[in-house]
Amino acid sequence: MEAHAVASELREFVGDVSTSEAAGCLLQEFVRRGGVRDVLELGFGQGVSTAYLATALDDMGGGRVVTLDKSSSFARRPNIDSVLRHIGVRDLVEPLVDSSYNWTLMHLLERQSYVAADGRRLVEPCFDLCFIDGAHSWETDALAFTLVDLLLRPDRWIIFDDLDWTYASSPSLRDSDFVSAMSEEQRTTAQVRKVVELLVSTRADYECHYVGRYALAYKRGDEHIHQRDLDQIVSHNEALIHELVLPPHLATALLLRRGPSASS
Repeated sequence: MEAHAVASELREFVGDVSTSEAAGCLLQEFVRRGGVRDVLELGFGQGVSTAYLATALDDMGGGRVVTLDKSSSFARRPNIDSVLRHIGVRDLVEPLVDSSYNWTLMHLLERQSYVAADGRRLVEPCFDLCFIDGAHSWETDALAFTLVDLLLRPDRWIIFDDLDWTYASSPSLRDSDFVSAMSEEQRTTAQVRKVVELLVSTRADYECHYVGRYALAYKRGDEHIHQRDLDQIVSHNEALIHELVLPPHLATALLLRRGPSASS
C-alpha cells in the first residue's frame, strides 16, 4: 500500500496523525530496499508510523515489525492494535511494552546472545532497519542507540526522528511538573541531536546524513549492499525530500499542488 493510501486510511480512522504522509513515504522507501525484512521501531504511540513500515513490508512480500513502547500506549484511542487491524497489517507487527523500551531491548539482547567457541558472549544481530521516535531524551536514547547497534545487522540504517525537539517546545509537556523540575539546559537542549552528534557520528563505523528533522545513520559493513540507498531515494524522490526539509506550511502547499499521486 503506497504512502498516500495509508495516509488516507489513517486520517479517516485516527484523525490528527502524528506522522505525515511525507514522513511515512520516507520510512517506506527505506523498508523497500532489497533484503529488508526485520524492522525495529522504538516508540509506536498509536501505531501510525508502524502502519507505514508494515504496509511497505507487506508490499515486499512480508516480514515483521517489532515495535516497542510503554504499556500505557495501549490505553490510547484508537490504539496500535485497532489502527493496524484497520489498515490490514496487524499480523506483521509485534508490539512489545514495558516501563521503558530499553528494558525490552535488554530482553531482545538476551534472546539474541550466545556463547562463542572462545567463551565470549556475543549478540547475533537480527534487524535490517531501526526507526527511533520515542523518548527524545539523552538518558533514554543514548543507551537505546548503544543497544540497537548490537541488534542491527551491518550495512543497514537507523532513522532518528525529531532531531531538534525539546521539552521546552512541547505543548503537551512543557508545563508539566516533570519538565519544570529540569534545569533550563535540559529543557531547551535538542537531546536527540546530542545522541546523533556525540555517539553516532563519532563512530568510525557509522555514516550520518541529515534530511530535515531526520538523521539517517548508516552502519558500515563489509558488503556495502545498502550504502547507496539514500542516493537512490533522493534521486527518485526529489519532491519527497523537498517536503521533508521545507517548513510545514510550505510542505503542505507543495503536497496540494502535486496532488494524490505524489507519493506513488
